[in-house]
Amino acid sequence: MNQVGKIEFRKINRISPSQFYSMKNCAYKSLLAEAFGKRPLLPVSPNAYFGTVLHKMLELISKGAVRNEDDFNRMFDEQVKTVEENLQKQECYFFIPLQKNVKDFGMKKILLKRHLRALSEHQPKNSSAKYNSEKWFESKDKLIAGKIDLVIEAADEVEIIDFKTGAITQELLDDAGETFSEVKEEYKEQLKLYAYLYFEETGSFPTSLSLVDLAKQKFAVSFSQAECKSIFDEAKRLLQTTNESISKGVFAANPTKANCKYCLYRPACGFFLKQLETDYSFNDVTGSVIDVVNYKSGTVSVFLENCNRRITITSFPSEVYDELNGRRGEQISIYNLRKEATEFVYSFTKTTKMFEHAG
Repeated sequence: MNQVGKIEFRKINRISPSQFYSMKNCAYKSLLAEAFGKRPLLPVSPNAYFGTVLHKMLELISKGAVRNEDDFNRMFDEQVKTVEENLQKQECYFFIPLQKNVKDFGMKKILLKRHLRALSEHQPKNSSAKYNSEKWFESKDKLIAGKIDLVIEAADEVEIIDFKTGAITQELLDDAGETFSEVKEEYKEQLKLYAYLYFEETGSFPTSLSLVDLAKQKFAVSFSQAECKSIFDEAKRLLQTTNESISKGVFAANPTKANCKYCLYRPACGFFLKQLETDYSFNDVTGSVIDVVNYKSGTVSVFLENCNRRITITSFPSEVYDELNGRRGEQISIYNLRKEATEFVYSFTKTTKMFEHAG
């Protein structure tokens, strides 16, 4: 059974453009991440681990370190091996091999390989253009900083490109009820922050901002210098108020499904735990252990009571029986379950984690 322990909050020294949108939606999540040294309390999705492979390969391609298919295959296998070795160290054996645990692994690799032939499409014709990949940019006060995937500097134009391995757009409804695709707001704000960081370091703004996905689709993000400055100022204010909450000892969170579903620190969030007492829309549950059954089939079911509701979680491995049976009457929380068709019935998954409540 996992324990959270006493949380020692620490000041956040700086935020990155990629962190800003999430922090704006729930600053408490960022405080928890800092308190735990960025070490997640719950397993990261295998897709996220594979995303680091894809992003690293895009970086190597844009740097020119991968120039042909032989280079690609060798470096790709090396990156996958490195990630899988790290997964072993974290005892996340259930994600290995990645190829069998990541949806569309082969298709994503094929799409990625196309970038070998497509790099020139992102480059201006000017042969004197400079290409800076994964270059660090920071504000003068060092409060906002991050690496930009690719900066292409030519005589009359500067383009900032950010590579994304997932969906860049989302479907929205207009006033007439018609659907249309729009670049996600978080990506727009991220690029505008990068644009202002570029200005802080160079004294001039880029001429264009772009997002490129695995399928080589390129999405332009329009911007103004005033917009970039406004988001930059907002990010600095957010950092200041978030750190002030530590000294004041007054915290707030925004426990919505959008904010909490993929949060890796929710076992340490009292706000989320309170939400679980009445909200059953998550794949997490909390309650008092009222019964544990060890079946002849080798599986275990545990029954919780939460606000007079009986919650059933099935398919636990038999090894956890003694531990769960010894916790009858105690409050626990269980995360990353599979929600079954029957109401208030869940089942164990390979990423399920159990936490006991402090005190």
